[in-house]
Amino acid sequence: MSQRLKLVDVYSPSSININYAGRSLLGPGTSPSFSLVSRVLGPTFPGKYNPQKKVFMLQYPGVCAMFPVKNLGNLQGGGMEKLQQANPMATRILVHMGKSCTERLQLPPLDSSSLYFEPVVVKINKGIRFAKRKRSLLFRRHTLQHVLSVIGTPDQIYVKELDSMRIHRPIDGKFGKTRGDYFLNYFSLGMDVLIDGMAHTFKKIILHTNMPATRNFNRYNRCNYQIMINSDEASANSEAKGDSSPLIESFNNTSASSSSLEKKGDGADKKNEGSFKALNGKAPAKNTKLISFHTRWEEVQRILGPGGRPMVYGGSPGLLDYPKPADKDDSKETTNTSPSGPMILGGASELNRLNPFKSTFFYAYSGIIFEVAPNNGHVSSVILFAAS
Repeated sequence: MSQRLKLVDVYSPSSININYAGRSLLGPGTSPSFSLVSRVLGPTFPGKYNPQKKVFMLQYPGVCAMFPVKNLGNLQGGGMEKLQQANPMATRILVHMGKSCTERLQLPPLDSSSLYFEPVVVKINKGIRFAKRKRSLLFRRHTLQHVLSVIGTPDQIYVKELDSMRIHRPIDGKFGKTRGDYFLNYFSLGMDVLIDGMAHTFKKIILHTNMPATRNFNRYNRCNYQIMINSDEASANSEAKGDSSPLIESFNNTSASSSSLEKKGDGADKKNEGSFKALNGKAPAKNTKLISFHTRWEEVQRILGPGGRPMVYGGSPGLLDYPKPADKDDSKETTNTSPSGPMILGGASELNRLNPFKSTFFYAYSGIIFEVAPNNGHVSSVILFAAS
């Protein structure tokens, strides 16, 4: 879930160097025999025999060495003499947290002040709120200075050079050109924040799930986002006629607190806390459903309604790919009335030519876009913005 390191399995001990207290335990020139492991780590622990797998496990706190003993017969009871005489070689070394690998492995405890995997609650079309920091970022209202005060200095800054929407912007009379938007990349937080190049306000945010077999895997930490959706409202919007996508706006029942979102000034953060009740110690309403980083696309559509025809990222340059609908039965009615098919985003770029994974699909709703991996249905990223 949190993608923290839980276990290191050294299945080829001769391919890696491991030293303990200045003494070699594993390595190309070191044979991890039973006697060597006992000398280096100490003969304090007698070990345990697994009769099903015919493996003797020499267990130490945080380290377990496994020795195959198929030809040594039953080692129950006084089998240590047979092991010392045979002196088998370890075939696996497990490095873990806790006293024994046979017990349920636990993650190392985090410091109470750690912000790793901090829950981020999403209010569609409004903004996000960080649970531990108890600070909010609101679209089109909070400035660059406020963003930096909430989540700190970014790991990287990327200025958008290609922006198809720049033609609709006003021209700067002094310099005769428009100012491009720029991204603040927070790899450790699993998010990218887009700042408006003209007004320098919070415009858009991308939350990454760091799913395997995606183009950005292991570049970002996983963002622990939580999107609360009112089920009654979602079903009503998805059944509306003439809409290519359902219009979703969560937490509309918090009218009193939502009105404070429009007020100016950073001091309004305290007044906005009512809009994010889900992380303030109060349980959400019974008709509220949760979309998180591990929610598959099928479940997302059950909550928000059909996503319509997607846009495609990373296809062949210059070609349009029209995915076939999952349901080929023409007799069934469908709510998908999207007038246009999918389009290729950046298909001709060098990044896509080197991408070993399949294309990803983008499904748009009001104020939110889901990037979905078609091979397994996992959501690889979520794009949030203010639709109106």
